[in-house]
Amino acid sequence: MLAFFIIMGIVLSVFLPLFFLRHKITKNTFEKLVKIFSIVIIVLVTLRGFLNDNFIWVVNGGTYGEIYYDARDYLQSFLRWGLMVTSVVYPCACFFTKKSMKNIAIYICFPIVLISLCNYKTFLDYFITSSGRAIYAPEMFRHIEFSLELILMMIIPLLLRFCLGNKFNIKSKKEWLYFILLTVGSFFVAMPVTLPQSLFGYTKYKMNVFSSFHLMWVLSIFAVYIVLYMIFRFKDKETRFELCVFLSIFLFLHYNSIYLMDLNMKRLPFQLCNLGSYLILISLILKKQPFYNFIFLANVPGALIAFCAPDINNGLLSYWNIHFYFEHMWVFIIPLLMVSLRIMERPNKTAWKHFFIGFSTYFVFCATAGIIANSFLYDKTSLFFNEVNYFYLFDDTVLTALPSLIFLYDWAVTINGYTFYPLYMTAIYILFSVFCYGFYYVYVRLCKVGDEHFNLRKIRIEKMEKWGRYKRRPSPPKDYYVD
Repeated sequence: MLAFFIIMGIVLSVFLPLFFLRHKITKNTFEKLVKIFSIVIIVLVTLRGFLNDNFIWVVNGGTYGEIYYDARDYLQSFLRWGLMVTSVVYPCACFFTKKSMKNIAIYICFPIVLISLCNYKTFLDYFITSSGRAIYAPEMFRHIEFSLELILMMIIPLLLRFCLGNKFNIKSKKEWLYFILLTVGSFFVAMPVTLPQSLFGYTKYKMNVFSSFHLMWVLSIFAVYIVLYMIFRFKDKETRFELCVFLSIFLFLHYNSIYLMDLNMKRLPFQLCNLGSYLILISLILKKQPFYNFIFLANVPGALIAFCAPDINNGLLSYWNIHFYFEHMWVFIIPLLMVSLRIMERPNKTAWKHFFIGFSTYFVFCATAGIIANSFLYDKTSLFFNEVNYFYLFDDTVLTALPSLIFLYDWAVTINGYTFYPLYMTAIYILFSVFCYGFYYVYVRLCKVGDEHFNLRKIRIEKMEKWGRYKRRPSPPKDYYVD
């Protein structure tokens, strides 16, 4: 209870002066203030992802480290779900002008944060218990870090409502509809990686390649993309951009949650799809077409490979499987939405220059970092300095799929006792580049088919308009965000 009164006291001591001075402080100042607070929240939530959290043992009903865990905490599971949604909603509510996200921030997220504050002790019990999986921070530091999160998460909706004047119009059916649909959609999208197993338990059933569950997962990815495209294709530019930002912020926070379970060299975001969790958000912030071209031509084909050969071997709802599902799904969907919703232009032939510059730089980095890590930094006794396999250059993953490449193992190089295979690594570079080109060729052909279909439909509509049998719906404008 002491923490509750301290945090509420700080919140009121910050909010009340701003409230009473709201007529002397400009609206622009308040808007800048909530934007800064929302960015700080993202930083704090990201930092929390690197710190120790005993909640990993509530990923229940299975084994981890040869120990069986069967603990459930439903309230904590739902509160963490709510805080994840809050972390993603706030930047959208603060940086965009639409009311929908502001309503969610004020009328959904604020009560969630208030309930979380009432359960402050439970959160801290998880944070300050050493589980040995992430960075262990002192108890006082965890108190300060989490308290700052809650303080800012409570101040933002108060400022949005009482200082910036965002009020829910309860008489508007349209506003109610958007509020309900976007709230459900936000909770569906921004689901913590721990939630499925913490709620439903561990299942030993595995998603084997091309099994019914595997095919359902792949089909659901395309279905989600189609649904999002159909809903948002005719929306205004800000709404389309806000959707991509919302998804990208969640993807960014989702990947960082991986450190809850393990923090070591192997888990650093140097796999291509892992890196995409950062690059996609950066590309939206920078709004640079060359940067996006690399993401589209490298990450989308890379995710397609993951669809066909999922790197998972745990239970269907296990922590690592859910992480794999979500990450690769959004790394595939978001870049496609960015081009189909006209956030970015279609990559053209010059995009290949950006792809080869970016991919060559990435490949050289992975090869160099992997050799250094495995030859000089790897320590069997260390939890952090373990063996790495960046871009699958340092094991036989590709060789298992293509056994005819075994002859590439004839040339081996050993450095400080570690052996790697330069020809094999070079072959991976070539094969992936060829695959990306094949993806681009198919994509261009599909775009041409789509354009031809659009032109034919346009002719048909014009004829029907002459007969008075059709009322044209405006074509979506090419209002790109790219600089």
